[in-house]
Amino acid sequence: MRAIAIERFGDTPGLKELPVPEPGSGQMQVAIEAASTSPLDMAIASGSLAAIGEYGFPLTLGMDGAGTVTAIGDDVTEFRVGERVFGQFWSRPLRFGTFAEVCVVQAAPAFGALAAIPDELASDVAAALPTSGMTALGAIDHMRVPEGGTLFVIGATGGVGTFAVQAAAARGIRVVATASAQLAEQVRGLGADEIVIRGAEPLDQALRELAPEGVDAILDAVGNYSITSSVAGAVRDGGALFSTAFGLGDQLLAGERIRTANYRLDRKPERLAELTKFVTAGTIRPVIGANLPLEEAPRALAGGVEVTGLRGKTVLKVR
Repeated sequence: MRAIAIERFGDTPGLKELPVPEPGSGQMQVAIEAASTSPLDMAIASGSLAAIGEYGFPLTLGMDGAGTVTAIGDDVTEFRVGERVFGQFWSRPLRFGTFAEVCVVQAAPAFGALAAIPDELASDVAAALPTSGMTALGAIDHMRVPEGGTLFVIGATGGVGTFAVQAAAARGIRVVATASAQLAEQVRGLGADEIVIRGAEPLDQALRELAPEGVDAILDAVGNYSITSSVAGAVRDGGALFSTAFGLGDQLLAGERIRTANYRLDRKPERLAELTKFVTAGTIRPVIGANLPLEEAPRALAGGVEVTGLRGKTVLKVR
C-alpha cells in the first residue's frame, strides 16, 4: 500500500510502499478514504512528542482521517465491518496513521477518539473535522465565555480558528477575529461580528476601541508570544487567555488576574460527539482550504501549499 512514513524521528516524511497491516486483538483495519493534516503530524515526525505514547517504525503519519472498516480483531464490539468511521486515530503504540491506504487502529484509541460517520457527511468533510474541531470546542468550553460575552480569536483563518469562530457564534458569543483585508468578509461569513484587520493597527489598541471594558476571553491559534503578551491587558479581570498553539510564556501563565493556559485537547470522545452534533445540525462546517492527493502530503506538511481563501484544513484524498 502507499503510505507517507518515516523510518525514525527527525526523518523527512516521504511516500513509501509498505505492507498492508492486519488488525490484532482490540484493533480494526480501516480503508482510509480521506485524511487531513494537523500540527500534530510534524510534531510526531520530529520526535517532540516521543515522550507521549509509544511508537513503532516505519511510522505512518496522520492523525485525522475517515474511512470504512474492512476487518476487526478479537474483542472489538464498538464497530463492525462495513461501517464508516472518522476521528483522531492515535493508538498505543502508534505505527499506522491515516496518511495511508490502509490503517490499523485501536477500536477505542488510547490517545484519540473514533465515531461513526453520519450518513450525510462525505469522507473529506469528516476527515477535516477531528483535531482542529475538537480543539476549538474544548478551548471555548474551558474559557467559559458567557452567552453575550466577547471572544477575540487570533488566527481565525486557520484550522482551529475557523472552527472556533463558528462554535462561539453558535453559542451566542460575540466574536471579534483577526483576518487580512482580503479575507475579512469570509471570516464574517463564519459568524464573526467584528474583524480586526491584521497590520492596520496594534491589536491591543483595536481591542480597546471595540471593547472598552475588556473582552471576556482571547483564543490564540497562532502561537506568537509577543502578540499574546501585547493583548493580555485587554482581557477583563477574571477572564481567560488560552492558546491552542502554545503561545503563552511563563510570565502570562504565572499571572493571577486572568485565567491562562496552553490548552491541550482533553475528553476527546466527548468532544468528537459534540462536534458531530454541531456538524450534522449545520451549525459548524469545516473550511477546506486545499484538497490534495496523498502523494502531496510531504509538501503540505512542509508548509508548501498556498491557498487563495481561508486556510482552514488541508485534506488528502486517499481513495
